[in-house]
Amino acid sequence: MMADAALTGSGDELMNLTYEIRSGTLAGFNTLVPQLGGVPSRLLAEVGLPANSMRRPDILIPITTLIDLLNLCVRDLRCSDFGLRLSQRQGLRMLGVLGKLLLKERNLDAALSASHRYMVLHNQADHWRLTERDGSLFAYRINHCHSLENVEQYSELALGAACQLFRGLAGADIRPRQVHFCHAPVSPPQRYREYFDAEVLFGQECDCLIFDSQLLLRPLKAPNASLVKYFEEFTLLLIQGLSGDIASQVRTLILQTLGAKQHNLAQIAQLMNTPVRTLQRYLRTAGTSFKQLLQEARMETARWHLRSSNIEIGLLSASLGYTDISAFSKAFRVVHGYSPLQWRKQQH
Repeated sequence: MMADAALTGSGDELMNLTYEIRSGTLAGFNTLVPQLGGVPSRLLAEVGLPANSMRRPDILIPITTLIDLLNLCVRDLRCSDFGLRLSQRQGLRMLGVLGKLLLKERNLDAALSASHRYMVLHNQADHWRLTERDGSLFAYRINHCHSLENVEQYSELALGAACQLFRGLAGADIRPRQVHFCHAPVSPPQRYREYFDAEVLFGQECDCLIFDSQLLLRPLKAPNASLVKYFEEFTLLLIQGLSGDIASQVRTLILQTLGAKQHNLAQIAQLMNTPVRTLQRYLRTAGTSFKQLLQEARMETARWHLRSSNIEIGLLSASLGYTDISAFSKAFRVVHGYSPLQWRKQQH
């Protein structure tokens, strides 16, 4: 999931880390752009992305490329609210394989916890911090890379998509109490009020969505047939190109679902429509095991975030599926000889 240079590069390379994000962030791009009079393939090519990028929502693209693409669309399509418009077409589908697992959660609280951990691991540029206080739920967007410029469209896409995720999970009537943006408005203020159906403030300390915390108790919406079909097809497409390499298939699904509660072999076997014992036998024949593949995926992901982001170790631990920080620290120390905190200080 992470760029190789981030794991094994020299000191100079580490100074120029490429922060990446899943191409699923652009869900809806190929339908929105033609409606605005543009040609998706031309715009993608102009920023160096292949025309079929949208067919594989698991592909990692540099966050700088995404920002350039959004700003290009604003300019060429003369659409100042492009980020918001794109976010309007997103929702549960942006979670990929994890979306299929979320459909079984009991309420919005449980589903948000899992999706929060997922987004921590699948967007190297930022992560979200969820906090309850005085009857409100605060969803803060925390930047990892502070040197990025012209990020207004990306910020609006991120907050808009997060709002759509709430609605996709538990009801289209969900609306925030307030929306905070760090930047000044790039579209008429009324456009933001129409989109979020809430008070929107600019020039704030951080990007944030504020909801009534009672929403967390809401049961999830029953998924429609097209959504279930999408998740089935997405999972199949993800491992199709790895046919014959069972270890790579399992490792890919582990990386896609890290952060899900009770992450285990049975969960992966379910996604692959394969009996657990059969999958165990296949892995044994390939000279590996689920436990080994899970540890490799966790350590690879942990190294990137400890080196390159300011994520709290407690959140990273939970996102990787560990029961607590001590379990994560013990596992990390066995592999690297240092605790996560010690290792992070060494890298910095």
